[in-house]
Amino acid sequence: MKILLINPNSSAIVTEALRAATAPLQTESLQIQVTHCVDTPKGIVSSYDELKAGLAVTELLIREESNYDAAIIGCFADPGLRAAREQLAKPVTGLYESSSIFAKLCGRRYSIIASGDETDISPWIGSVRNLGDTENLASIRYIGSTVEAAVTATDEEICQIIDHCRKKDGADAVILGCAAFAGRGRHLSNATGFPIIDGIEESVKIAAMMTAYRRTSQ
Repeated sequence: MKILLINPNSSAIVTEALRAATAPLQTESLQIQVTHCVDTPKGIVSSYDELKAGLAVTELLIREESNYDAAIIGCFADPGLRAAREQLAKPVTGLYESSSIFAKLCGRRYSIIASGDETDISPWIGSVRNLGDTENLASIRYIGSTVEAAVTATDEEICQIIDHCRKKDGADAVILGCAAFAGRGRHLSNATGFPIIDGIEESVKIAAMMTAYRRTSQ
């Protein structure tokens, strides 16, 4: 099975973080190719960024459709997810949608930790509403950095915010809502004894499941 994971932004730093996060998930029967869009912002931080990245993602997926069995949009805005599903016959999933599915299996409410600042809360609320998860949202917190800088955020910084999500916001799980946090969910889950989801492993599992399901149902 071949999965194509696309970083919708043009940041090489974030792309490498995604590539490193997927490396442990690959097997002889599951290959994950990581690529990124060009001529898109280095971080998806506005509605304009999301529109531009969504078009780039969809066009890339259409061009490469013969080279993969399923695709993952490696950004928590899930840019282009609906458009890609309209245009492609193969399974496509996104980091936030996949994370929310797993978070709701862990409890009733989840919190989101994102890069950026308080100005990013409103766009996040829009994404939450699009999934119909308003009643499942405990809180949205942020680390106050750019997307690229979030790659180097320390475990201590993130764990302090996780503690607030648990004790102040009543979250049953935490989603690390930035692709820059790729691969840190399982490690932080083990460190905190609490469900921490970064979306990479979750997206891969859903993409693989959808592919296998379609094969058996044809």
